[in-house]
Amino acid sequence: MHAQVVRNTAGTNKPGIESHEAAPITAHLARRLLPADRAPIDGAVLIEQAGRILAVGPRQTTAIPPGATVVDHGDNWLSPGFVDLHHHVSSGGGNDINDMTMPLNAQMRTFDVVKPSARDIQRCAAGGVTTTLFIPGSGTYISGFGALLKMRGGGTLEAMIIKELGAMKVAQGFNPERRSGDLGETRMGSSALLIERLDLGRDYAKAWREHAAGNGPKPKLQPALEQLRKVFDHEVPVIIHTAGLRDCLATARMFQERYAVRMILSHGSFDGWIAAEPLAKKKTPLNLGPRMYQFGRYGEMMGMCQAFWDAGCTNMSINTDAPVIPAEELQIQAAMAVRLGLPYEAALAALTIVPARQIGLEDRVGSLTVGKDADFLVTAGDPLDPRVPPSKVYIEGQLIHRLGDVR
Repeated sequence: MHAQVVRNTAGTNKPGIESHEAAPITAHLARRLLPADRAPIDGAVLIEQAGRILAVGPRQTTAIPPGATVVDHGDNWLSPGFVDLHHHVSSGGGNDINDMTMPLNAQMRTFDVVKPSARDIQRCAAGGVTTTLFIPGSGTYISGFGALLKMRGGGTLEAMIIKELGAMKVAQGFNPERRSGDLGETRMGSSALLIERLDLGRDYAKAWREHAAGNGPKPKLQPALEQLRKVFDHEVPVIIHTAGLRDCLATARMFQERYAVRMILSHGSFDGWIAAEPLAKKKTPLNLGPRMYQFGRYGEMMGMCQAFWDAGCTNMSINTDAPVIPAEELQIQAAMAVRLGLPYEAALAALTIVPARQIGLEDRVGSLTVGKDADFLVTAGDPLDPRVPPSKVYIEGQLIHRLGDVR
């Protein structure tokens, strides 16, 4: 059933929100709504004004303000826009996000290479992904800072940007081993490089905090450490490219024990799941993917997300590592995780509210909750069913994609 748009002029006597003259109000009706942070709502209405959610609830008990525009989505479902924290495709090409001259690049950022007209941004939105962390590649141990973006492509950078510095990207093991015979070739060397630079950043941030509190002299400005300073002031988290048992444990040891920073362990692939129990004890935030399975000792297919979940790792999100998996196929990542044993509710949360919390955006995105951005999908059924692509995608109340816009 196609959405129908009608003008509500009769008003209602139900208790609820009042109309505001500052901006138009739109009420979206749907057969089912998945808030992602609480139980589904059947026969639902979502009311939006100026890009924010004013009300969500059953139609019988949620008032639609007089004069609101009503969009009836018929038998379709509404669900939150998806959030992908490991995304590399908002620059129009991969060469702009790996600078291989130096092994440690905390002064760099992807914000400077975002290309709003990049086709992959539109494809990302077509898959229901409305918020991304566009991070540098894993060619070096600290590759720079990623930008937090809304996938509103084709316009201006200002329309896309949430935060210029969304997270610092660190890479552990495999990818950043430079194979040039220098210090960064081994894991011992890479750990030494990281610890040396992170210690400098920690001490630099502490010196500025003490100066601000009147307890020390003004530190000498060090531009290469200015962004890193924000990590140790807890303004910006660290997302760490980590795969394999040994590196998962090393990442947790470095970024949860040695340094008191906000962190997210990203990938967790291959035999990383063997580290699940100690990671669960540390409550390590995980951002799993793009590999959703691993073959076990006897050739059986093991669900990576399920293995972590069963061990108690519940702070879990899912990624595509786009373009490793196409940006628009985050939905399929979650569907595969469910197929291999992850509970459905955990999979939906892993695309919505959990990554929002991990990156510090839970006050804006990740669930259909009053006060948050009106970022939502319209689907003909379960949004995790790979047979059901989004028919419409809204970002901050604006329709940005219809099924068929991108092929």
